Amino acid sequence: MSSSGPDKARLWLFFMLLTVILFAFQEILFRFVFPVPEIASFNRINYSMMVSGETEGGIRPLSNESYSWASDPDGAEFVHHLNLYGFRDETWPVKGRNRAMFIGDSFVEGFMSSDNETIVDGFEAAARAAGNPMQTLNLGTGASGIADYLAVIRDAVPIFRPDIVVLVLYGNDFPAAQDVGKLLDSDTVAVGTKPWVPRLYVVVSRLLRGDRVATRWIKKPFMFLPTADSGRSPLNDRAFLENVTAYVDPAVLESMQQGRFNPFVINEYTNYELHLKMPANIEGVIERTRDFVASHGGQLLLVHIPYRSQVSDHYLQYTQLFDKNKQPVSLMSAQYQVHAEFLRAESERLDVPFLDMTTILRQHEAKGQRMYWNYDEHMKSASYLMTGEEIYKTWQMFHRVAEIFQ
Repeated sequence: MSSSGPDKARLWLFFMLLTVILFAFQEILFRFVFPVPEIASFNRINYSMMVSGETEGGIRPLSNESYSWASDPDGAEFVHHLNLYGFRDETWPVKGRNRAMFIGDSFVEGFMSSDNETIVDGFEAAARAAGNPMQTLNLGTGASGIADYLAVIRDAVPIFRPDIVVLVLYGNDFPAAQDVGKLLDSDTVAVGTKPWVPRLYVVVSRLLRGDRVATRWIKKPFMFLPTADSGRSPLNDRAFLENVTAYVDPAVLESMQQGRFNPFVINEYTNYELHLKMPANIEGVIERTRDFVASHGGQLLLVHIPYRSQVSDHYLQYTQLFDKNKQPVSLMSAQYQVHAEFLRAESERLDVPFLDMTTILRQHEAKGQRMYWNYDEHMKSASYLMTGEEIYKTWQMFHRVAEIFQ
């Protein structure tokens, strides 16, 4: 006997309900396992291209991944855990209040320190201790420069709308390319993720395009530094390798070849000795940046972090191990402080809060406290955290002074 009409209707209703339940279950499961950022077009890889985990011509966005940075001569290695946008932080929601955004290079990202021992963490801890908890965004990008910082500001500030933008400049950021400020004049349109698109479709589409598919669990770290057989390493050039073998310490050179020490620090001292005396070459850039940030409801705060030999001669004995100059002179004299003085003058002229860490770091170094690593040029964790605390103090002091004169 055939089923009656009502029985068929109930059967179809059951199958339809089961289909909806199964679809909803797999959608929930896929959304949990494969998270996507709110802004699809914003990713760290657009601003920092020196990543040895990528092949030439195969640059793809970084999302929920990790990489290691090693310095074998210092006996240290640290893993960076990256968020959905490829930055060393938690994934930030687009909307938020009382926000401080940090822009800069590896000193902001926090190379040679743990995830929770960066400048940003020091600032956040100081704000919390002062009874003024703030949401912080670490947009530091290792192996980048002023042009990259401005591109990050141009793209990120309109998206995340921070109250404070902390721009951190380091010794190797100068001199900059001429007219880098024009980057802020470019219009970019953020492409948001469509929340209604099934996650299964998103995942399959990315796989078919050969794109990365982020999972909720961060992958095994890759090495940031290239080995000697990588096209990204200067040691891949046979002529260059033969030349530097004559003056780079053999053990240090071996670490560089294995991707266990930064090969780009070869002749570090020689390069700094030259560039630290040259003009900053960013006239008008600070003013443009201040006005751009203000146009999106925020305020700029400027920070200068000196090269380690600008604060102590202690590090010269180590840098000469991978430098052709075996009789380095001190870089602590006034002729090597050109950039900090330029930034100070510009900040005063433009009424922008400014912090130069040179004097503070010198005071600690004079007491025998080593604020930087001996071989790797980056700061130690305690220095990062202290810098973040000093940035918060500068921010608070600037506003107290502004209130007095209102």
